Amino acid sequence: MKPGKQLQGVQAFYALLIGQLISVIGSGMTRFGLGVWVLAETKDTTAFTTMMFFAVFPAGLSALFTGPFIDRWDRRKLFIGANLVASLGILAMAILYFIGSLTLWHLYVAMSINGIASAFISPAMQSSARLLVPKERLHRASGLSQLLRPMEAILAPGLAGFIVGTFGLEVVFIIDIISFVINILILSMIQIPRPAQTAERSGRMKFWAELSEGFKYIKERPAFVTLISLFTLTLFLLPGMGYSLITPLVLSFETEKTLGLILAAYGVGSILGGVFLASRRENLRRMNSILAALVVAGLATSLMGLWENPWTIGLGVFLTGLSFVFVTGLNQIIWQVKSAPEMQGRLFAIMGTLAVGGQSLGILFAGPLASRVFQPMLEPGGALADSVGMLIGVGAGRGMAFMFILLGLNVLGMALVSWLNPSVRLLEDQIPDYEEKKIPLKGTPS
Repeated sequence: MKPGKQLQGVQAFYALLIGQLISVIGSGMTRFGLGVWVLAETKDTTAFTTMMFFAVFPAGLSALFTGPFIDRWDRRKLFIGANLVASLGILAMAILYFIGSLTLWHLYVAMSINGIASAFISPAMQSSARLLVPKERLHRASGLSQLLRPMEAILAPGLAGFIVGTFGLEVVFIIDIISFVINILILSMIQIPRPAQTAERSGRMKFWAELSEGFKYIKERPAFVTLISLFTLTLFLLPGMGYSLITPLVLSFETEKTLGLILAAYGVGSILGGVFLASRRENLRRMNSILAALVVAGLATSLMGLWENPWTIGLGVFLTGLSFVFVTGLNQIIWQVKSAPEMQGRLFAIMGTLAVGGQSLGILFAGPLASRVFQPMLEPGGALADSVGMLIGVGAGRGMAFMFILLGLNVLGMALVSWLNPSVRLLEDQIPDYEEKKIPLKGTPS
């Protein structure tokens, strides 16, 4: 397809979004199917969580180093290359599974490769939006982008569960590979312009110098330092310490079927939040909305710990999904609008690394705190059995429940303190919107 006939601008963004949606649903189905396979083969929860670790942590660690490449390289080719690498990992696992030779270490290596590839895709997707979508439509673009993961969370487990139970894991592998092929075909039909200053650069990339430019860019703008700190701390508290404990909390008194419905509530809330965000106009006060969403998320998290009731936990999960779309989506828009497009690959990569780092650290703290500190205090006869235990109960899972209450109160307090601090509440007023110079696309009149 000639450049002049390729999809450009908003049309290219929507095509990019559709391709990624197909791909993440396929990948989500594979993760679900592999999780079932690991638990069936090993009966070991640690093997399952180790698989998830290798799916997440390599992506966060390598994201720090992807930014300079994203800002330098042709992003369409980068998307295609990253998807090809990810698909090769899936293809290798599929072949090993078909011949009966798939082992855990094969799976860990393949999931790490997939995670490293995704470390290119996510920040490239975020930074490309500013190049394809007019500033006044970024709210809609961000809202639609936020729908990818919740749609995966709702569709992938249900589809994969049916397919694995009816046809087997091999069919899930085939569907995932087909989803990669479709995404790559869609990517071949779009054109993503290069930022003006990036297009004007010449010479060999100086990796460490360009990476350090990203850190320097953030450091020179205190509002960005504040924003990235707030975002990282939020991810440490909720997706890290909080969301990682929902599964054991629910399973302490309910069945796996109920757990599945509760986790789906997060996706439903996220979709509704994404649709609402996409419909909002540009005049939305972003920091005010982020802090208001954190208040809702804090209250919802505390609600999950008050009663041993699937309905209240489901409501809390739903409200958390709904509110977190605003936290992540509006945070993304601030960076897109306020920073130079030729820096955004590095900036989103740095933010992604810190976000995954905060979340991973929260996961590491959550398990030991729940099992060794809070649960013993809320066993019958424990240190808090006659005080906190009188309000929320004692026994299995109530230590985690108390952690949810405390986590929610911490998020609520963080939001209120930020609201009272003008340097945080008025953060977006401290940095003017970035206005870049435009260069004509090939095949278009100048």
